[in-house]
Amino acid sequence: MDKPYCACATPPGVSGIAVIRMAGENSCEVADKVFTIRRTAGDAKSVSEMPGYTVAYGFIFDPSTSKVVDEVMLTRFCAPHSYTGEDSVEISCHGGLTVRQEILRVLLENGARMAEPGEFTKRAFLSGKIDLSQAEAVMDVISADSDLALRAAESHLQGSLRTKIRELCDDLYSCMAVFEMWIDEPDDEDAQRALKDNTTSLCSARDKMQELLSTYRQGRILSERMTIVICGIPNSGKSSLLNYLSGYDRAIVTDIPGTTRDTLEVVTSLRGVPVKLIDTAGIRETEDVVEAIGVDRATGALAEADIVLWLVSCDEDDIEDAMMDRILTLPKETKIGLLISKSDTADEEQIEKKKAKVEGRIAEKKYPRDLDFCGCISSRNGEGMKEIEDLVTSTYNELGTAHAQEVLLTNQRHVEHLSAAVDKISRCIALSQEGVSLEEPSLLLRTAMEELGEITGDSVSDQLVNTIFSRFCVGK
Repeated sequence: MDKPYCACATPPGVSGIAVIRMAGENSCEVADKVFTIRRTAGDAKSVSEMPGYTVAYGFIFDPSTSKVVDEVMLTRFCAPHSYTGEDSVEISCHGGLTVRQEILRVLLENGARMAEPGEFTKRAFLSGKIDLSQAEAVMDVISADSDLALRAAESHLQGSLRTKIRELCDDLYSCMAVFEMWIDEPDDEDAQRALKDNTTSLCSARDKMQELLSTYRQGRILSERMTIVICGIPNSGKSSLLNYLSGYDRAIVTDIPGTTRDTLEVVTSLRGVPVKLIDTAGIRETEDVVEAIGVDRATGALAEADIVLWLVSCDEDDIEDAMMDRILTLPKETKIGLLISKSDTADEEQIEKKKAKVEGRIAEKKYPRDLDFCGCISSRNGEGMKEIEDLVTSTYNELGTAHAQEVLLTNQRHVEHLSAAVDKISRCIALSQEGVSLEEPSLLLRTAMEELGEITGDSVSDQLVNTIFSRFCVGK
């Protein structure tokens, strides 16, 4: 008989309860071997007799010794109305590691097998319960660690991307039908009018795809995080700012210059935007070998930044040219905020003088770009922190209009296939305007639709399916 597959669906560690999932043909029969019902709806005496979507209270026992392993709640799901589309059961047991291991051992010894990574979701995809973009969204929901990331993942899970892609495929299929209709008579007068209209439709479809592609500017932030680099000379308040924004003391703070000798990273979210905060070593000339490595890493971090927070304190004697050169030569896409730090130790006049001095030095050197933001902060009393959050949200919003978008691309694989489809459609438009044989444009449209099908799984290869689901956690 076919063996059902099982796995623990909850993470390792001690918890109040854990959930062990078993699905596939004969899952109820295996459960009947190891589960005794004490109470359930109706008069069911076994799991096989239980109606779907009902719960039974009872005991998991080891048939080889008749000893009870744990008292549990068992839920039955019937095909095809289950997550995988198959008969399945879920066992809610106590959350100890030994309990879980013992229940899995008993299931495996009585006819089940261990699930492969992502096998439950893979079966849901193969049975047509979800498409491939929804399957990938399952892991996005699990791994989402910000409100915006969760919102985008939930949208994909509900099928928003699938709907969009299939609408685009319908548009392309209609265009391909026109090519196929006139493939033998491309010079006919009616054919010329139809092909002209068809080119307009193709351009419209391509524009829709490019609009969807443009959402990845924001979607990348949700999947990879916005990188915020905190830089400045030693003892300018960088580590204190990192600790404030992260909400806990991640970095060591002292009055000794050079305390931070390496980059420190913290992941968090600011106003729902997932961010990676990087505290850098103070950038200065140094003969200390270890500190010099930290300065090099700080410089490397600047090159990867979406936002640079440049801290300058009022008690700094001068502004180092090396520091300004590293910061003000960054690409214009990188937002740069000048922050006069430790504002609680200076009066307004001192702060304004320091701002004017820094801005004057920048103007003297005639850099190819300007500052995007200028303010003052205190990590002691919270001054200026709202403005930093405003900078983060405005930077995110400038990347697109995600709040008005029903679909937001967050997956690099989807971007690659959509980009390939746009390229093929552009070539198709160019060829159709040249008046060549319609066979090649028609073929290009077909391959463009196959690229889109790779996103939803409509034309996906077995190898790609296996690769995607191998990245899933066992039990999902």
